[in-house]
Amino acid sequence: MREIKIEKSITNRSEDSIDRYLQEISKYPLLSVDEEVILAKKIRSGDAMALQRLVNCNLRFVVSVAKKYAIEGVSLADLISEGNIGLVKAAERFDASRGFKFISYAVWWIRQAILLSLGAYKRMIRLPMNQLTGVMDLFKAECVLEQRLHRLPTVNELAEFMGVAHERILEYWSYSPITFSLDSPSNNDEDEWMTVRKDPVAIQPDAGLEQEALQVNIELMMRVLSTREKRILRLAYGMEGCRPLQNEDISEVLGISPETIRRAKAKALFTLRKIGSIKMMQEYLR
Repeated sequence: MREIKIEKSITNRSEDSIDRYLQEISKYPLLSVDEEVILAKKIRSGDAMALQRLVNCNLRFVVSVAKKYAIEGVSLADLISEGNIGLVKAAERFDASRGFKFISYAVWWIRQAILLSLGAYKRMIRLPMNQLTGVMDLFKAECVLEQRLHRLPTVNELAEFMGVAHERILEYWSYSPITFSLDSPSNNDEDEWMTVRKDPVAIQPDAGLEQEALQVNIELMMRVLSTREKRILRLAYGMEGCRPLQNEDISEVLGISPETIRRAKAKALFTLRKIGSIKMMQEYLR
């Protein structure tokens, strides 16, 4: 079996729990090959303490593997937790008589547990393992090429780097987005994603209620006007679902001369300014 190489990478320690966890597992010493063989024999005979020690002394390797699969929407803590499950399964099944190191055997179980977690629990739509592996390879390729080129790589550059077809890159991209709850906390602070990822076009609930109350109050005040005056004001101020119209445009719509429209609008506004309830409209100017 090929040799496993642990590469250096940056760990996001923004969470205190992760920082404390890394400090704790650093206290466990690495095991020699002979120690792994002894522990493996004890584990096969049912020694729970030997299983615990073999797992504890290899927790740092799980962190190293988990960091390679850290993407937006998935916390490092969750990936480490899933990787630890794979590590325990590997420790229970490890056969030292085959002649290779424990970590060379455990890496498959760790990766498998992390990928299963990403495919089954972190996505709204579950992906097959081969597709999920391709998405992760694409993510890593983008990171590598961005460092080399000092810009985002193109589809052709990614296809050449990964040795796959242009269409396959587009397919992996369509699978890439990770779904997450808007109620979940963001990575930067204690605020929820809902508070930092707002739709700039959507109307907020309180704004919608204010708009509805404004329409009700306008209709209440306009009861003192005639039917024609109401229609002229609605067209002039865009209250009929269209843009505000000029006197000439209203004249064409109603079949009345522009001068008549001007006089009717001036009269209607003068009437509205005299009623006592006009003061309530000042609340909407704040």
